[in-house]
Amino acid sequence: MRIDFVSDVACPWCAVGLNALERALEKIGPEIAVEIHFQPFELNPTMASEGADAGDYLKAKYGMGDAQLAHNRAVIRERGAGSRISISTASWGCTRSCAAASASVPQCCTTKGP
Repeated sequence: MRIDFVSDVACPWCAVGLNALERALEKIGPEIAVEIHFQPFELNPTMASEGADAGDYLKAKYGMGDAQLAHNRAVIRERGAGSRISISTASWGCTRSCAAASASVPQCCTTKGP
């Protein structure tokens, strides 16, 4: 089975989702042959190349205040910890160049399931 995993490298939810997928595949075991193909995706291709502060960007995009942003970041850290991923939101930046760079990852990069 081929799974196309489409994600933005700057998105912490994508990392959490990938880890959840990998854990699910571990539970299935070798009974089903799986190949994960990574596909880059820019969540915001119109962002300026110098990027923007992630907190300011998220508050403006979703109309949230500081308390909601803090709550969302806490949830991301919690889900990351539950997924064996350490997510630090202390220095999050939101740069277009990070996602654009992911587009240059060779198409041959794949992960085979258990």
